[in-house]
Amino acid sequence: MRVHVEPERPNPRKLQPALDALQRGQVIVYPTDTGYAFGCALSSVKGIAAIRKLKGLDERSHKPLTMIVTALAEVGRYGVMSNSHFRLIRRLLPGPYTLILKAASDVPRSMYNRHHEVGIRMPDHPICNLLVGELGEPLLTGSVTPYDDGVPELEEPELYEQRYAREVAVLVDAGPLWPDPSTVLRFVDGEVELVRQGKGEYSP
Repeated sequence: MRVHVEPERPNPRKLQPALDALQRGQVIVYPTDTGYAFGCALSSVKGIAAIRKLKGLDERSHKPLTMIVTALAEVGRYGVMSNSHFRLIRRLLPGPYTLILKAASDVPRSMYNRHHEVGIRMPDHPICNLLVGELGEPLLTGSVTPYDDGVPELEEPELYEQRYAREVAVLVDAGPLWPDPSTVLRFVDGEVELVRQGKGEYSP
């Protein structure tokens, strides 16, 4: 099922089919500030397993799964950080950054990578904010296009609808998007490691 949504001012009623699917533990595709992504509710064990399969990431992978939150307090709830790290994170967010942190106790074990880390995003994007706000919990997220596999191409929602018809319950269509990956920062042992320079500006 595909629902059309205005990207800048999304109508909550038009997003209801996507919210219903998330509440049932299903996977959706939706737009973010860095391109289209798979999403499911953080509490959905079935959804997390499905996204792992779609992304080709098992629990032994060094790449952690990532969640979307809408408040700095939630970054602290799900990720472990020092005071100096929090000051940096507060300056960066909201924005196109993925933070890799040690997972706190509230993170489902199925989210961990082999280092017990988790990715956290807080994008400045109306549809993301509305979905997470209405869902009442973080949204597990994973880009549909693997940025490491060559040159990104324009993401056409109707092509995703055809390609993932069996795996995805609802596609939130906000029009074609150019994928623009987030900047990935890993916080470990008191240091900040730039894993990938992307859309968000960062200089050590």
